[in-house]
Amino acid sequence: MTTIIKFSLLASFYLTVLVTAKDSPEEKAKNEAIRAEIPMGGTLKPKVEEGIFMAAGHGMNILVSRDDGKTWQQSFKGRPGGDHGYWAVWNNIAYTNGVFAVASGWGAPGTIIATDDGVNWQHLTAKKTSMSRKDGKPYDMKTTMQLVGAEGSFAMPLASTADFGKSWAVKSPYGWKDKAGNKIKIDIGHPTIAYGDGRLLVIGDKGPGVFSDDLGKTWQHMTVKIDPWEKRGSKGLVYHNGAFLLLRSGDSILRSTDKGMTWKSHKLDIKRPAGRSFCLSVAGDYVWASGETTKRSKDGVTWEDIPQKKLSGQIAASDKGTLINVSRKRLSILRSTDNGKTWQEVYKYTSEGKGGPQGLADVVFGKVNKK
Repeated sequence: MTTIIKFSLLASFYLTVLVTAKDSPEEKAKNEAIRAEIPMGGTLKPKVEEGIFMAAGHGMNILVSRDDGKTWQQSFKGRPGGDHGYWAVWNNIAYTNGVFAVASGWGAPGTIIATDDGVNWQHLTAKKTSMSRKDGKPYDMKTTMQLVGAEGSFAMPLASTADFGKSWAVKSPYGWKDKAGNKIKIDIGHPTIAYGDGRLLVIGDKGPGVFSDDLGKTWQHMTVKIDPWEKRGSKGLVYHNGAFLLLRSGDSILRSTDKGMTWKSHKLDIKRPAGRSFCLSVAGDYVWASGETTKRSKDGVTWEDIPQKKLSGQIAASDKGTLINVSRKRLSILRSTDNGKTWQEVYKYTSEGKGGPQGLADVVFGKVNKK
């Protein structure tokens, strides 16, 4: 996209049906034709039989490996794109109880698709929801930079489904009031979301925003303050080994053991990759913090250096201990069978997409129905 329309952070997050500035009527029709071909959802029947890796990036380029990361096949493809548009994909692969879901869209209608076998896809909704405007499509979703799976539910900030899309619980960002009846502005622009210890925690540009203790059925505003806080300060949020971990800059990492209500800073010292941001991943026994350099930790307090120089991006682990790494900076997939000591390139591809890095943005492991 060559021309970016500027919105407030809140408006950009909740916009669902705006067409990007570059979309011609012909391009819009092609994008909508792909969305229309995807079946409506609500019919998934997961059995949790076979372990697969799933990776995804811009263009809704979804790849799957059924042999512990040795070989990869394309499972779904939208159309070439970048950081904005119908098929923009951020950290948007989620898994829970035998089902994968992948979200796309930024500055365009949001689309979330799901599969219980890694092959056949359907919209993660069975009917039109409040996320779609009156003149919108029944499968229009809110756009999100992150989707999470938790105990059979899929959630993004202020919206969740507990039955694989048969129904959605959606909370508006407007009309919030505190205990005294005063209006509250919910500002969760560019949000990250994570689940742990029974809590869905959402952190945005201005810090902790909202949380849910019932898998997204209801949400509460957070008044937690973290100082100092940088603009667009949240670069990654995960839950690992009894704590939420929040990455803002490469100098330090924040750790909370009370569900995000208080935070303590710990030294990290990793370098930011040129033109991109940092990433946090939970893989195996470790949480991995990656940038131009990479470190890992079992507790989020003590960190060890990783000598490999190309591990920016996300890392996932299989039930066999195999590690897979993807990065927006590379058009390839790396694999390790020795707990990250050495890495081999197992997949390369090309991309016609423009308007943002075309490397894979996310990778997740989970078990699905056998094919």
